[in-house]
Amino acid sequence: MIATTHVAFATALYLGGASVVEYKIDNIAWLLAVVFSIMPDIDLPKSQIGRPLYFISVPLEKRFGHRTITHSIIGMGVLAALAYPLLYFGHNNYFWAILGGYWSHIQIDMANIRGVDLMWPSPIRVVMPGRMKYRIEVGSKAEMIVMCSLIVCCIALYPIGNMGLRGGLDRILQDFGFAHDEFVKVQGLNWYTLELKAVDNLTLEHISCECPVIGEWQGGLIIEHNGKSRSVGESSLHHNLMPIKAVLIKGLPLRVVAQRIDMRNRSLGWLVENLKGNHGYYLLGQMYTVATKIVNANNIEIYSPIIYNGSVISLHYAKAEDLKDYANYTAINGEIVVQFWLKPGDEPVELKLISGGGVAIPEALQHLY
Repeated sequence: MIATTHVAFATALYLGGASVVEYKIDNIAWLLAVVFSIMPDIDLPKSQIGRPLYFISVPLEKRFGHRTITHSIIGMGVLAALAYPLLYFGHNNYFWAILGGYWSHIQIDMANIRGVDLMWPSPIRVVMPGRMKYRIEVGSKAEMIVMCSLIVCCIALYPIGNMGLRGGLDRILQDFGFAHDEFVKVQGLNWYTLELKAVDNLTLEHISCECPVIGEWQGGLIIEHNGKSRSVGESSLHHNLMPIKAVLIKGLPLRVVAQRIDMRNRSLGWLVENLKGNHGYYLLGQMYTVATKIVNANNIEIYSPIIYNGSVISLHYAKAEDLKDYANYTAINGEIVVQFWLKPGDEPVELKLISGGGVAIPEALQHLY
């Protein structure tokens, strides 16, 4: 095969691997795969790699011939040994890019009429396909067709390789299930946005937005829409919005810094005051209070950032503005987790809690929880 065919085949394999295995496309690894896709032809002085390295290619051809040792398992083994330091120093992607590019050359050369001496020094030649009439002659029209097809394949694979197969399917199908499952696997690593078309289960209003995703709830996702936290999912019993189309979009790297706060004898108002001036944050957890009123808890499964059943306040990705009606409630017991969400370049989080924040709880009530 000519060099362009080898380069196109190696590129197709590299981008195809990124699509299926979902590793990140790395330009250096890609370049290594391309360079080593023509390296086995170093045993041919007239080849693209053989001409500049004639002092290696000429002796190799005279001693072993073409498509022998450099196209064999032994040649692969020698290359793996030479590239092993990359593994040792943690550059696994470069190591496998080199071996993958080298193997791609051998693999497509099996489709040549002559085949390759994969088991060298054994005289057994490996060809694929087995029948000669289906194999390709170097430089023939058939090879040109294969080469052009590979180039088209590379162009098609590039955007899918950047998104991954699941991301590509998500973009094509716009299925909420894909978006939900993907977010559950990667949450906490990056900022994510949901490109959403949905229907409000209460008002039947049709909504289109690109909403930040902040969490998961009852098989759905929690998003911020018009400054409020709302849940999206396929159950009208548990979610505020019914999705029609949804695509999960990856954003900047995310760093989450979490801190646990003991809320005993402290109020939510005290906590909010301590968090003023800090980075953006979300509150999660529960605190037990003295029951002051009877609350209808029939809709407790429908998402709300704050749920109060009369004695327990549950927070699930709540923000300061969600707590205004509960600021004076003091906890008998409970713990709140503060999650600070940071973008690259954000200043470090400093949280210094002041003492106090609530009223004394009678000892008899403290033993209730």
